[in-house]
Amino acid sequence: MPNKDKKTPFTDKLNIRYIFGMKLRNFRHEKGYGLKELAALSGLSVSYINEIEKGKKYPKAEKIMNLADGLGVGYDDLVSISMTGRLGKIKELFLSSTVLGSFPFQLFGITFENVIELFTASPKKAAALISTLMEISRAYDMNVEQFFLASLRAFQEMHNNYFEEFEELAEEYADKQKWKRFPPATREELISTLRKVHGVEARVADFSLYPELSGQRFIFLPGKPPQLLLNDQLNHSQHIYSITLQIGYSELKIGKHLRTSPWKKFGSFEEVMDNFRASYFAGALMINRFQAEKEIQELFQSKTWDGEAILKLLKHHEVTPETFLHRLSQILPGLFKINELHFLRFEHMIGKNDIRLTKELNMPRTLVPSGVSLDEHYCRRWLPVSLLKELETEQTKLKPEKIIIRAQRAQFMESGNEVLFISIGRALRLNSKINRCVSLGLRIDKALKAKVKFLNDPEIPIKEVNQTCERCPLDENQCLVRTAPHNVYTREKEEKLLNQRLEKLVTENRNKNLQI
Repeated sequence: MPNKDKKTPFTDKLNIRYIFGMKLRNFRHEKGYGLKELAALSGLSVSYINEIEKGKKYPKAEKIMNLADGLGVGYDDLVSISMTGRLGKIKELFLSSTVLGSFPFQLFGITFENVIELFTASPKKAAALISTLMEISRAYDMNVEQFFLASLRAFQEMHNNYFEEFEELAEEYADKQKWKRFPPATREELISTLRKVHGVEARVADFSLYPELSGQRFIFLPGKPPQLLLNDQLNHSQHIYSITLQIGYSELKIGKHLRTSPWKKFGSFEEVMDNFRASYFAGALMINRFQAEKEIQELFQSKTWDGEAILKLLKHHEVTPETFLHRLSQILPGLFKINELHFLRFEHMIGKNDIRLTKELNMPRTLVPSGVSLDEHYCRRWLPVSLLKELETEQTKLKPEKIIIRAQRAQFMESGNEVLFISIGRALRLNSKINRCVSLGLRIDKALKAKVKFLNDPEIPIKEVNQTCERCPLDENQCLVRTAPHNVYTREKEEKLLNQRLEKLVTENRNKNLQI
C-alpha cells in the first residue's frame, strides 16, 4: 500500500506551480504553438518548458518574461493566480474542490501530472465530466463521505481486499506481545496492552448518563493520558474490536484517532484510509489468517452445511458476526483465491417494510444487486432479506437476543449468476428496534464446487431470485412475497417491444425500396 504520509499537490488550496503550468500550456495551445516553437521563441529548452507545464518547476522572473514575450501575452497574465474562461471552471471544480482536492489519485496508479495533463489538454471536456459526476452525486443525494467510501471500496476491490503488509504487521505485533495464535487475547489482556504499550487508558463506561452518546460503541478522548470509553451496553466481542482498533491507530502511527464509532463525519479521504488501515490491522489481530485458514478448510471439507459450527467460531474468537464475515472477505481472496465474492450489510426497522443496504463490498461489482435504486424493494426471496423477516418473526416470540444463521444458493434471473450466501442476523444491541443482517456471498463456479463440499447439501435451499420486486417478471400468483408491483420490468418490456417493432418497420421499408 502506498505511503499514507506522501502528500499530493492537492493538499495546497492554491498551488502556484500547477496553476502557472496550466495557464502556460493553455496559452501555448491557444496560439497553436508546439513545445519546440515556444522553445525557439522564448530561448528556453523543450524539456524545461515541459517540466513547467507539468507543475514540476516554477521559472524565475526573467524566464517568465521570455515566455510571455514568446507567447505575445502580458507578464501579469501568466503569473496571476486567477483563472478565467475555460480554465476558470477547472479551478472551481478541481483545484478548489473539497472532494477532488483531497483525493489521492496515486492509490489508483494515477499521477498528479496525468490529471493536470487531462485537464489542461481538454479543459471543457474535463470540466463537463466533473460537472456530470457532481450532478449524479446530487441526484442520488451522495455526500462527500459517501464519495470517499465508494472510492475506498474501489481501492479494496483493486487489491481483492487482501493486504499482506497489514497481515504481517499484525502477526509481528502479536508475537511481540507473546500472544498465542489461538485462543486470541482476552479483553483484559488487550486493555492492559493498550495501557502499557500505547499509553491509552481503556474502561467500560455508562453511556446512558449522556443520552446523545448512547448509540456510540466507544468514545476516544485525547489528553494525558488519552482515554477510551467503552459502552457498557455492548458485549466483550464488541469491546475487543474497539480496543484493537485503537491499538491499530497507535501501532500504525496514525495521529488522528477516530473519536467515535459509528463515525460522525470524515473530513478527508486520508481519514477514511486511516480508519481502513487501523480496522484491517484490528481484524488481523483478532483473527489470525493462518488459524482461520485451517478453520475454513475444515468447514469447506464437510459435506453437510453446519451453521452452528460458524457460530461456535464466533464465540471462540470473541468477534461479532460482522467482524467474522468481513474478515473472511479478506482471507478467502488472499489464501483460497476465491475472488468473486461480496460482503453486504442490511438493516431493517422492526415493523417497517423498508430494508436498507448500509455497507457493501462487491468483487466483481456485477455479482449481485446492491444499490440498484434508492426507491426499489429488494427481492424478498433473497436470503439477506428473507432472514431479516424471519428474525422479526422470532422476536415477536420474545426472543430479542436470537441470532439466526442461514445458507442459500441464489440463482439470479437476469444475470444468470448463482451465488452461495451465508447470512447471519440479529438485533442491534444499542437499538433493539433495528435488526441487522450481514452476508457473505460466493459465486458458484467449477473452482468453488471443488473447494466447498457442502454445496450439494439438500438442506441448503435453492431459490430463484431477482434484483428487486420492481424488476421481477414473476406476477403475484408466482411470487407470494412480492411487496411492490413490477413496474420497471413492465416499462422495460414495453420499450423492448417498441424497439423491435421499429426495427421491423425499418427493415420492411428498406426491403420495399430495394424491390423498386
